[in-house]
Amino acid sequence: MISNRLKSIASFVPNNTNVADIGSDHGYLLIQLFDSGHTGLLLGVENKKGPFETLKLNVNKNKYKNKINISYSDGLNDVTNEYSTIVIAGMGADNIIEIVNQNINKLAFINNIIVDSHTKTYEIRHFFVNLGYKIDKEVILLEDNFFYEIIRFSKGNEFYSELDYKYGPLLRKNKTPVFIDYYKLQIGKINNILLNNDIDSKRKSELLNNLIEINEMLKDS
Repeated sequence: MISNRLKSIASFVPNNTNVADIGSDHGYLLIQLFDSGHTGLLLGVENKKGPFETLKLNVNKNKYKNKINISYSDGLNDVTNEYSTIVIAGMGADNIIEIVNQNINKLAFINNIIVDSHTKTYEIRHFFVNLGYKIDKEVILLEDNFFYEIIRFSKGNEFYSELDYKYGPLLRKNKTPVFIDYYKLQIGKINNILLNNDIDSKRKSELLNNLIEINEMLKDS
């Protein structure tokens, strides 16, 4: 059964655009898109032999055969200008940024970038906004005791504050129950760290400021 995380990512794909899933793994996202009636081109890119063989096996089954394209390649290397939407999910921020930087010229035809980064979402937001994208959709969800932030960047310019980069402009505006639970958890973690008498004064000051910031953000929730 497809995970809620992959269902959420699929829901972020603009209707009937041609989409390339980078690091497609077993191809479940593309299968979800196909099953939901998405009519644009679908491309799964995978650079690890084992997952690629499983991807190939899955997309050659019955109704998916010749409907989902696959590529055994790195990053955006084989993504052509037919594809205006890319998904980069299930990896850390450093890998995501490296993938894009290696083929930065291809952003000329990529209008939408859907990212599910397991680390450094602050840096991810800064990176794509600096490349000429705006944040037009965000969600935070909890699955298998892990919190995921999914962000869609679309071409355009918009000003964001430091709080927007840290917490997400749409996430902190909407403050869903999952968002609130996540930051209540962060408050608990910060308070536990502050109990450590060995913490240096600079780090303590940073944590206290962070605590104040989060509490202020959640005040009206």
